[in-house]
Amino acid sequence: MSARPRGAGGSLPVQDPAAASSGPPPRTRHPVSLAVFFALVGFVPANWLVRVPDVKAQVGASAGDLGLALLCGSLGSLAALTVAARLCERFGTRRVLVIAGFALCAILVLPGLAGSVRALGAALAFFGMAQSTFNIALNSTAVEIATASGNPLMPTLHGIFSVGGLVGAALGGLLADHLSPVVHLGLTALLGLVVTGLAGPSLLRSGRATARTAAAGTSAAGTAAGTAGAERAAEADRANAWRRVRWIVLAFGLVAACTAFGEYASNNWAALHLRQDLGATAAVAGYGYATYACAIAGGRFLGSRLIRRLGETAVLSGGFALAAVGVLVASWAGHLPGGGLPVAFAGYVVLGLGLANVYPVCISRAGALGGPRGVSRISMSASVGILSQGPLIGFVADRRGLPLALSTVAVLAVLAAGVAFALRGWTRPRTPTTSAASTTSAESNERSKP
Repeated sequence: MSARPRGAGGSLPVQDPAAASSGPPPRTRHPVSLAVFFALVGFVPANWLVRVPDVKAQVGASAGDLGLALLCGSLGSLAALTVAARLCERFGTRRVLVIAGFALCAILVLPGLAGSVRALGAALAFFGMAQSTFNIALNSTAVEIATASGNPLMPTLHGIFSVGGLVGAALGGLLADHLSPVVHLGLTALLGLVVTGLAGPSLLRSGRATARTAAAGTSAAGTAAGTAGAERAAEADRANAWRRVRWIVLAFGLVAACTAFGEYASNNWAALHLRQDLGATAAVAGYGYATYACAIAGGRFLGSRLIRRLGETAVLSGGFALAAVGVLVASWAGHLPGGGLPVAFAGYVVLGLGLANVYPVCISRAGALGGPRGVSRISMSASVGILSQGPLIGFVADRRGLPLALSTVAVLAVLAAGVAFALRGWTRPRTPTTSAASTTSAESNERSKP
């Protein structure tokens, strides 16, 4: 696992160091429409999340009933992962992306219309399916564009997703005081449908152009073999390629699961930790979470530059090392000399910066290796981390306190750093600067002179 495979049997769609030495990657600008969709997938669900308390009261649900309804959404999301990958392989990622975008926005209004817990659970199941399908198609499309351009675009795109979520939560909070859930979610759905209708066609056109280019290169073979035979051969090629890399994708999935565990542990428990263990008010605890979320967003906008300068292995392993230090400082701030809320805030900033680019790199590598199927496996692994953090941290917190419970994030970060280092042969190396590449070329020419 630690060595880069050689030969056709280990085809690896990542940049080779030898190729990297020829100069910086081409500056291909990714479509604006793709960035718009990343913002949309953060913005739309955030508007639903701020209305959860209102919808809970609307349907007369207890806390347990609401938990079951939310579980329906998670199960719907998990059920759609494998199906979404196959749809992308069959019909193309961009077509599935646009259709799922329309479906996600249209279904958003259903929780606001729910009149019972059962209706809410059904609405959230459909919403989870649409959101999962949209995410798989969106990330698969981004991987295709990033691979074609040679630029590490995923951190920036996921940073746009983070900003979309922050804007959606802020705007949704403002509207929640003035609009009913169904009106609020209906207006958000209408806005999403308009944005999808405006951004979708350009993405579809670029996809058709790429498909025509690929078809032109294989038209002779396709004519000779026949359409059905070509489709069977393509499916067999995809299956063989997947068998070669599935264990590598699984290893990236382990890294993604550890990342998701750490991210959602902070999302769900940071405010409680600040209030319960450090005596923060509700407002100050909210600022603590906001600081952490902004650190993740800011770190992602720096991610592409860091990957070009340091390489993906350094970003992964170094990020986990930062995360381990950050979460330990934040968790034990009340027990450190001179500690307190400022130290905890600083710890959460370091934690956010450390975790910021791990998931984008994992999903980028898995998508480059396994296509939509690889993207779906990373999403499944992340779901395991998300679903497991609540029970595990709650169990430990009841017996040993939240500081020790949150320290489990540091343990998993150290484990994931080791796995990421072992995967160094399957990640993108750093990109030498133009001056360094020119110096290397000049030295090579000098040595070749008689």
